[in-house]
Amino acid sequence: MNKKYLLTLLLTAYFATFLRFYINNYFVISFVGSFVYGFYVSRSISNSKREILLSGFCSCFTSFSGFVHFLYQFIIQGYYLKLFVYLNVIVILNLIVMYIGFQLSRKIT
Repeated sequence: MNKKYLLTLLLTAYFATFLRFYINNYFVISFVGSFVYGFYVSRSISNSKREILLSGFCSCFTSFSGFVHFLYQFIIQGYYLKLFVYLNVIVILNLIVMYIGFQLSRKIT
């Protein structure tokens, strides 16, 4: 791998992480990340750009650990029904938002 690619990947990941902490709202981050992922997954772009956008930006922006931490808060507070509802709603809504991004991207091209 060349240095320019690695530097671009690093800066993209840094920018995504900065945005994550700046926005500080799990639902907004989750939906924006799902939309961006769905939008770019259907695009015809080079592998390096795909890795930078999907692995660098989306992975650092949406972070699975943030999702788990959010749900873990319900467990330690004893809100098991709320945990079950949020888990299902979050997953289903994110899949819908990702599908909308995918379809919008296909209509644009």
